[in-house]
Amino acid sequence: MQGPFTPVVFQRHTHQLRAVLIDRQPWFVAHDFSLLINARRPYRLPQRMDPEQKRAVILEYLGGFREEVEVISESGAYKALYRFWHPEHRNIAKWLSDEVLPTLHDTQHIPDTDPHRAFMTWADQRIGVIKWQGEIWIARRDLPTFLAAQDDWALRDAPSWQSI
Repeated sequence: MQGPFTPVVFQRHTHQLRAVLIDRQPWFVAHDFSLLINARRPYRLPQRMDPEQKRAVILEYLGGFREEVEVISESGAYKALYRFWHPEHRNIAKWLSDEVLPTLHDTQHIPDTDPHRAFMTWADQRIGVIKWQGEIWIARRDLPTFLAAQDDWALRDAPSWQSI
């Protein structure tokens, strides 16, 4: 067992999700994830995982308190979303991939040496961007949004993406 690890805590509605990076791979506290997906028996979730999708780790909090918990891997989390399918799980999967995982990976990056994800608002839409070397990079798939905004006279005086 490695550790101790300091967890990153995410909040979705009334549920918390504690996560850690172990060898640059995301792991989620199994009990938190069970409550997030509303599993009937949260203590059983790790039992449903393959051996490589679960492990025990020690979490250490700011006050020095330590706790041993079971965690599940990223693939284990998606396996649980599929196994305990509910329509809301599509939104949870999107939240994990769009916000939780990028934020978790950014916690181990040294600022300004690697690209990092950010979000910006343009033409009343939230668009993912990459900040790198002092510039903002936009995915090719999002370019039509910017080009269409330039054609719309009502949006011409809107704040520019360069002002972020």
